[in-house]
Amino acid sequence: MMFTYKGVLCRLATYRTMGEDKPALYYIDAPDQKTMLEAGFTEIHYGLWAKILSEEEYEEIISRFESVGSFKEE
Repeated sequence: MMFTYKGVLCRLATYRTMGEDKPALYYIDAPDQKTMLEAGFTEIHYGLWAKILSEEEYEEIISRFESVGSFKEE
């Protein structure tokens, strides 16, 4: 699913690291690089920008989707 997270258009998916799948946000677009970096995105491979989510961040995103049907910043 695609949505805006802290001003960054991204996609929620998983990222496999150390033999384990972790929830992650993959960068699609942002108004500028500063916004993307402030949202916590890093270059996990050359040219691949993502934010690996903690369990708390993942649960917050999922609960917002379940409660309103889409992600809206508060």
